[in-house]
Amino acid sequence: MAVVHTQAQSNFTAGPDGCAERTAWMGTPESAPDTPADQQEPKTNYQIDPITLHFRDAGVEEQYATRNFSEQIGLTRFSIAMGAVIFSLYALFDPYIIPEIVNEAAAIRLGVAAPLLFAIVAISYLPGFSHRHQGLLSLAMCIPGLAVVAMISIADAPGNYLYYAGVLIVLSYVNCLWRLRYYYCSLMSLVTLVCYEYVVFFVNPIPTHILINNNAFLIFGVGVSIFVNYIQEYQLRKAFIYNEQLRFEKRRSERLLSRSEAANRSKNDFLAIMSHELRTPLNAIIGFSEIISSQMFGPVGQSKYVDYAGDIRSSGAHLLSIINDILDISKAEAGKLQLEEEPLDPVESLNQTMRMFRQRASELGVDLTFRVRDDLPWIIVDPRLFNQVAINLTSNALKFTPEGGQVRVELGLDNHGDMVFSVEDTGIGIKASDLTRIFEPFVQVEDAMSRTQQGTGLGLPLVRKIMNLHGGTVDLDSRVGEGTIVKATFPKSRFVAPEADAAAWRTY
Repeated sequence: MAVVHTQAQSNFTAGPDGCAERTAWMGTPESAPDTPADQQEPKTNYQIDPITLHFRDAGVEEQYATRNFSEQIGLTRFSIAMGAVIFSLYALFDPYIIPEIVNEAAAIRLGVAAPLLFAIVAISYLPGFSHRHQGLLSLAMCIPGLAVVAMISIADAPGNYLYYAGVLIVLSYVNCLWRLRYYYCSLMSLVTLVCYEYVVFFVNPIPTHILINNNAFLIFGVGVSIFVNYIQEYQLRKAFIYNEQLRFEKRRSERLLSRSEAANRSKNDFLAIMSHELRTPLNAIIGFSEIISSQMFGPVGQSKYVDYAGDIRSSGAHLLSIINDILDISKAEAGKLQLEEEPLDPVESLNQTMRMFRQRASELGVDLTFRVRDDLPWIIVDPRLFNQVAINLTSNALKFTPEGGQVRVELGLDNHGDMVFSVEDTGIGIKASDLTRIFEPFVQVEDAMSRTQQGTGLGLPLVRKIMNLHGGTVDLDSRVGEGTIVKATFPKSRFVAPEADAAAWRTY
């Protein structure tokens, strides 16, 4: 495996198949450009040595080794204990394969190998036992292998050459299940293999053709087992790198969220302070301009001044409306927009609201109609916000309906008994791709170069916030060039009895 050096943000190491793949990552200033310098993660090297599979950074290696040992030691202990049990159970085959040394084999299995394996498991529970003691754990894989070799050294044919399979089983088992450092496993596998070869060559030789056959399978099996162990550790280290990256991104996200919340609190504090500062002079501008335009204290010298005063008043009223919308949407987003509820006659309230738009509709050449379809009960709502819903939806419809068009406002009950306030127009319509985006603050359906109408893009978002506060919904359906229909639905749970009961409700 070759290591490929890369730029600061990432490292790449070649995978087991020789192809370069991303296996390391660095938390660097470049990876978090919007993070202040004092909050950035230190630069860390996650390169992996292809031979030892160690991280080149000693601190990272220690961190990985400690964490991995604590996560894997339970499985390792269980595997060693089960290995001892399985190795002992194989004594059942000894009378059939090596009957001449059954007692010696039992002594090796049950008197030496199994007790040593259980002893190693017990030692691993001692205080202070850590990843630095993996050398001792690695003896656990060598013990059963050497025990089989010992039995082969004293067994007669054919048992002496049939039990090579026991060596293969032991080495395959420990390489695939015991989560030890791969080089420990490799070393113990090679030690066992060398001892086996010494025995079958010099201590208790076996026929050459059988030796060649056994070695072909044994060496291949040991090689595959070592490779599997290598890949397992390699993947564990890759998983560690990815987890570190996730932990870094989580910490970074938490910092960004904290900064965002602090900025939002600052914004809300600013708006709360500026609310009075902005509204007070605007109310004065609107009030005095209205006095001038109405010539309350006598005629103005020039008639144009009267027109200018009217323009000042309408501009001030428009600006005050925008400020109120901004403050309301900010309060709603911060969860500080509170309902001041009381019983309300929806028909009477909407009649008054619609009167506000008659002159405007006439000036625009738009036919505005208001119809009540059902006998409606009173409803418990915030009167100001209820009227705000009607004002926002109706003004939007008038704004985007061309001369000669129609705006139909209706109030009635739906099939579920909920109250629905609907506004339907024959205006320009909205693209299907904009139907969800239109409820986001400050979004305009017209682009900046082709806009024909003024507005802040706060009307519909504010309507949705208001309806959510009332437990209701707002739905919009539109076709480009044909028109739009918006329905604000108030749940029937907000209905109250007729006016007499509503008046009684006020006394509590």
